[in-house]
Amino acid sequence: MSILRRIGRLAEPLLDPDAPARRTREAAIEKRLEALSGSLSRLAEQVQRITDRSERSDARQIEHLEAAIGALQWNTRRQAAFAERLLRASHHNNEHEFARERALKRLQLLARRDGPVIVGPWTGEVGFELLYWAPFVRWAVTKFGIDAGRLIILSRGGTASWYGIPGAQYRDVFELASPDEFRAHTEEAKKQRRLRLFDRRLIRTVARTSPQRVAVLHPALMYALYMPYWKQQTSRRWIEQFAQYQRIVPVAMPGLNLPPDYVAVRFYFSECFPDTPDNRALIASLIRSLVADTHVVLLGAGVRVDDHHDFAMGRSERVHTVEHLMTPDNNLAVQSAVIAGARALISTYGGFSYLAPLCGVNAIALYSKRTYFVYHLDFAQHVFDEINGGSLTVVDAASLGLLRHLGAALTATPTEPRI
Repeated sequence: MSILRRIGRLAEPLLDPDAPARRTREAAIEKRLEALSGSLSRLAEQVQRITDRSERSDARQIEHLEAAIGALQWNTRRQAAFAERLLRASHHNNEHEFARERALKRLQLLARRDGPVIVGPWTGEVGFELLYWAPFVRWAVTKFGIDAGRLIILSRGGTASWYGIPGAQYRDVFELASPDEFRAHTEEAKKQRRLRLFDRRLIRTVARTSPQRVAVLHPALMYALYMPYWKQQTSRRWIEQFAQYQRIVPVAMPGLNLPPDYVAVRFYFSECFPDTPDNRALIASLIRSLVADTHVVLLGAGVRVDDHHDFAMGRSERVHTVEHLMTPDNNLAVQSAVIAGARALISTYGGFSYLAPLCGVNAIALYSKRTYFVYHLDFAQHVFDEINGGSLTVVDAASLGLLRHLGAALTATPTEPRI
């Protein structure tokens, strides 16, 4: 064991050149904490001595002394708390830098190697793929000069256009597994923080088709790198340095005969928009209002692959559907193409609603229970502004009635004032 420690000390300047300076800083902070703790103890003793002599002192002097001692104690505690925050920040920074260096080294190795790189498989939420994973992949490819021809993007639903990497290959998970299998393997854990058995199976299936040994760029690397922001330990700048954002340009879908002017609508039930009679009535009312002015194209996955289920409504002269064009392995591609040509998207609030602004289309998203994380929405709004994309307006369903009355009042013909 002593030999290993000696080897570790000798190798430390190479493996972690900042370690001596970091230990010096942490030792200084800990020494400061010890000194502050000693000061507090001495102050407590002085307070006790003053209290013992209080009967012999003037009441006014006692008040002044107590106020001065209270101020000293408050200032000392504040300094101690600040020193503790510095120490915690030092530990957090070490963890963040470790995740950063690990990710960079992994990507450097991928860039140096030859042969195919399987990007994924992505089996998580739509919102995370749009807002985090696809931009991370674009950044990695650009930053490290990885040849796009080596990439095999492995996702589901036909999302190749979301990555926007010309020359990359795309394979769909639903070519390799049925929707039922997909749901069974992914419904419990959406976050791919580790390489799961289902991921390994998909990777092996794709790897068998390559004559060369394949490398893997798995979402777990991104999750580890972005976690400091998701834990709210850093600002959004942390993610921005590892992401490349751009508008999505969906591919044209054959057979997609749509009206020249329409609004795309997709409502699905979730934790923040549960399946209740009120919400169903609200959706039906919104659609009736829309068709009085324009055509409506109803979107739906066409197949259930997660715990969300879509609101269904019959077709009419002004209500259109595209389910006849959708299969499991192209449903998101079809929906992307419909949204890109729409006047606007109206939907449930969730990751899917980010798709419209990323395509340059304005969106209104509804919720009836505020169960979502606000920082994801804030970050998304920042991204939409950065790429000059569409807007996303998130509305509490309970306020729609008031908004309708307000809209009616604003558009009503004004009456002449009485004299």
